[in-house]
Amino acid sequence: MPYHIEDVLESVRNAPQPPAHTTTDDIINRARRTRNRRNLAIGAGVVACLAAAVTVLPQLAPADPSGIMAANDGATPMASFSPPPAAPIDEPLPVKKIDFKTNLVEYRVGAYQIGPATTVTEGYTELPVYHDGLSWEDDLGSKYPLSVATLTVYQKDLYDPSTFGGAGNATLTIGEQYPVTVGGREAIGRDWTYGSPPDSSEPQKATSKQTMAALAWQWDDEAWATFVPSYGGPDLPRATVADIAEKLSTDKERELKVPYRLGYVPKGWQAVSVSQTEAKYGMSDSVVYLHQGPLANPATRVDAVLPGHLSIGVFPKPKPGEKNEFSTEPGIQCYPDGESCSVIHGDYLVSLSGYGKLLSLDELRKVADGLELRDVADRSTWEKIDF
Repeated sequence: MPYHIEDVLESVRNAPQPPAHTTTDDIINRARRTRNRRNLAIGAGVVACLAAAVTVLPQLAPADPSGIMAANDGATPMASFSPPPAAPIDEPLPVKKIDFKTNLVEYRVGAYQIGPATTVTEGYTELPVYHDGLSWEDDLGSKYPLSVATLTVYQKDLYDPSTFGGAGNATLTIGEQYPVTVGGREAIGRDWTYGSPPDSSEPQKATSKQTMAALAWQWDDEAWATFVPSYGGPDLPRATVADIAEKLSTDKERELKVPYRLGYVPKGWQAVSVSQTEAKYGMSDSVVYLHQGPLANPATRVDAVLPGHLSIGVFPKPKPGEKNEFSTEPGIQCYPDGESCSVIHGDYLVSLSGYGKLLSLDELRKVADGLELRDVADRSTWEKIDF
């Protein structure tokens, strides 16, 4: 079953509250909207979002670039809330266009399918990891491959391996670090043990616990990658994860694109992340995050709680009986309380969601009005990201 971030967030409502506009309820509601958009709310993408949003943590060392906190061995767990502020605290940087390209290829290891790469940012690329026979089910009973882990590959000199760790909570126990080698290179492993969260609406069905290996390794000169398991998957032995890591490889470069052109982009804003997923996986066809200028740290996790962002998602128009918080009425529909707008284009719904109150509804409406949708089902019509 997919692991919904709100299940865990509900269990920590009594943790210390973050600043205004980023309350636990705000993030839970954003997570629900993300799930309903079929965005990155399934699999390890939620683990990353959870690590950035709220955890019940041991005493912590600094966060690594993936947003995962390094726990001191033997520390006593304590409640802590550590979401980022809703709006950036630093002045925006000048626009610097990004080439959303990757040469990382899809491959298999036993029952595991790794990739294709679905998300590219300036600092890292993500490849979901699927297991044959495992699926998640949408509101209408349709089943799709379940992502059981995420493999994140960082650009050179961006990842500090000394910070690799994990944040335990009511659902997750993090084991101590152990040394390992991958392809003759240095690596760091930790075992993650998942159990059903208290009062979860979707308890695990197979067993009460799953133990999975998490890994950080040097895959190229001065470049590191991480393998982060997801809740709800099978046990992942250390040897299997090391084998998956060792077989990571490159080939011909490809570019991630979007199924539209934007006629209007707010001044000083640019794309900082693009996700492109095939329909057979049941996620949004396309998700792009825009930000005021590039991110100061290219390794910053780009997700639903990235301070001061605008996300544009494209997915099939919800069917009757399918949960949906967006209007399916004709024309542009905006939601003042949700800092978002949506518009139906034929068989597809386009959602625009702001975070941090940096853009007015009028600005969001202008972006939506200037969006020219291509044939989403025909990837040859998709456009290079030039914003």
